[in-house]
Amino acid sequence: MLVIGFLVLSSVVGPKMMAGEPLVPLASVRAALADADLQLEPYVREWVRIAEIPAPSGGEGQRADYLETRLRDLGLSRVGRDEAGNVFGLLKGSNPALKKVVFSAHMDTVAPAGADYSVRRTQQAGGGVLRGPGVRDDSSGLAALVAAISLIRNHDLAPAADTWILASAQEEVGLQGAERFVRDHADEIGAFIAVDGSLGQISYAATGIVWLKIRFKGEAAHTLKAHEKPSAILAAARAIDAISAIPLRRSPEELESWLNIGSMGAGDVPNALPGEAWFTVDIRSNDTETVGMLEKQVTELAGRASRGVGVECHIETLHRLAGTSPPGGGKSPLVLSARRVLESLGWNQISVTPRGTADHNVAIARGIPGIAIGITTGDGAHTPDEYADIAPFLIGVKQVMLLALVPLTGTR
Repeated sequence: MLVIGFLVLSSVVGPKMMAGEPLVPLASVRAALADADLQLEPYVREWVRIAEIPAPSGGEGQRADYLETRLRDLGLSRVGRDEAGNVFGLLKGSNPALKKVVFSAHMDTVAPAGADYSVRRTQQAGGGVLRGPGVRDDSSGLAALVAAISLIRNHDLAPAADTWILASAQEEVGLQGAERFVRDHADEIGAFIAVDGSLGQISYAATGIVWLKIRFKGEAAHTLKAHEKPSAILAAARAIDAISAIPLRRSPEELESWLNIGSMGAGDVPNALPGEAWFTVDIRSNDTETVGMLEKQVTELAGRASRGVGVECHIETLHRLAGTSPPGGGKSPLVLSARRVLESLGWNQISVTPRGTADHNVAIARGIPGIAIGITTGDGAHTPDEYADIAPFLIGVKQVMLLALVPLTGTR
């Protein structure tokens, strides 16, 4: 295997780095980058193939089967799965003294098992577009990892550090796969890169997240007696109205916050008052204190609605992830390395943000440096109209390959 030396920012850890020098790949790296330009159609075919395998959260088995086979085909070692359903393999590095790096893309989508997973390819100004469930979030990340590994292997390159390639499970329902993998390997990981997002966006912090399920319980009754009973549905409706009116900070970015009523349910028939009504709340903020404040407001408003109507209120925490901003923030060595790689590829639409809601959150919460990077542009994530732009995908693949080759961690 050819040992790679890069000249990059001094922020990158490694004995072969020199401050202030441009990124200068060796001839084999240049050849790999040129090869990528010739492989767009094969890359797109694999991208489509991955995206068309149904993979709802908790039901990623078929997609996992495919990816496990691909990692074995690419010659990775220690290929396997864990009890969370993650698929992983190890790409040997040139410097065994460095702590390991993780590149992770998630397998699951928010689309249910019975959804139409077919991908449609259309042409529009600036290049083609792929449309389908999870086609960008995060089939593009999975396809880019496979493509980047193939370039590294085909051109006899090696990452600086031993590198875990992780296809994580159940990211969309609380980063469960990443949580299991990081817990199992925390002592050996020196950096974690989530390949999940829009190309050019570098997320360096963990957004705080709380998911609540709020239930209102009353007495069920026939419609003819419904007027005599307190209504769980009425309490839920009043609570939703009040919670939706909570003011949210949009700036500065460090205080940016979100709140969403994501699902709800009550009753089975039109001619009866149901005994229960419920809804879920997704609370997020880049500021830890704000998350706590919003959760308190939601809880108080739900309690006020239940008391006003005369029903019980029960609140269940479905998911909680502490937000945090690591040392260095947007100027950390990992962020600067990712930025320099994008600039070397001529991609200047770069946004460094504390907003982080991907697998790297888990690493950051454990004190492991982590970022999230994107592979291509697009929009409509988590909707039936999700799409991804094809042309920028090559930049995303090259970004992953180069970032893997740069030393990103210190010694063990």
